[in-house]
Amino acid sequence: MGPEPTFPIFKEWLDKGYNAEMEFLKNYQDKRENPAGLMEGAKQALIFGLNYYQGDKLNAALQGSGRIAQYARLRDYHKSLKKRGDSIIQELQKLCPDLKARVMVDSAPLLERALANRTNRGFIGKNTLFIHPDKGSMFLLSEILLDHVVLEADTKIPVDGTKRTEAGGCGSCRRCQVFCPTGALDEAYTLDARKCLAYWTIEHRGVIPEKFWPWVRTYLFGCDLCQLACPYNRTHALSKEDVVLKAAEVDPFEIACMTQEYYVATFGGTPVTRAKRSGLRRNGLIALAVLEDPRLEEAIATVMPEDESVLHETILQIRARALSL
Repeated sequence: MGPEPTFPIFKEWLDKGYNAEMEFLKNYQDKRENPAGLMEGAKQALIFGLNYYQGDKLNAALQGSGRIAQYARLRDYHKSLKKRGDSIIQELQKLCPDLKARVMVDSAPLLERALANRTNRGFIGKNTLFIHPDKGSMFLLSEILLDHVVLEADTKIPVDGTKRTEAGGCGSCRRCQVFCPTGALDEAYTLDARKCLAYWTIEHRGVIPEKFWPWVRTYLFGCDLCQLACPYNRTHALSKEDVVLKAAEVDPFEIACMTQEYYVATFGGTPVTRAKRSGLRRNGLIALAVLEDPRLEEAIATVMPEDESVLHETILQIRARALSL
């Protein structure tokens, strides 16, 4: 292990403001630059993943409404990956009893896609995701830091993501850029979170600019379009993980009006809780407005008595939008 060679690119990405309001990405820059700093004595990192593909197809996603991104339909992947990582460590410690290790699941300040790319098992695509040429990109990454070198270094030749060869790479393909509905991938190999639907529907806590509303109708939580458009995901194997949300789509009206009890019963223990109840309800109101759903006024009447400023501000947006149509 050693310093991440692509860290200057990440730093430039931050300097351009492409992280939107995700200020936490600016923290612990020393550890992002050198992952060895995340564990004393770290000498090697093992990378593994969890397949979350639910069988979604691009055309169905484009025509849908009230969709939940595929990864979020599973049980909380943090626990699943941590459990698997711990099992791997236990097996390794049978061979090396004094081995010390640490499992990390996206909460540590680690440039995990860049680290995965250093395995030479795949490449970073124009959609900025790590793509395995045979397995695609619809898997969640996790890492195990070790204070011993337990595996020989991979001798595979790095894949040049800018070229298209038998080993992988994007070449001239631009499908992810073409099908990104909001222009977040206009610059190849760079994601501008300020334009990313997943950012607005999950991470952002305030109101959503109206220019993104047509696609909030499609995806209430996250977005899969750049991955569903990718040729490397056409033969992606289905996930064998425990699925909590069986349907790809939910009713925006039910989401806009949901009680705390409904929220916990439906989404508890899944990644959907990252958006919080207020964020999901905001998204539901927007979807109803864009769909011109006749139940919109009933949803607004349900929301108005509640002390949720983001919902009240979204309703004001809806009223202003209706006057301008």
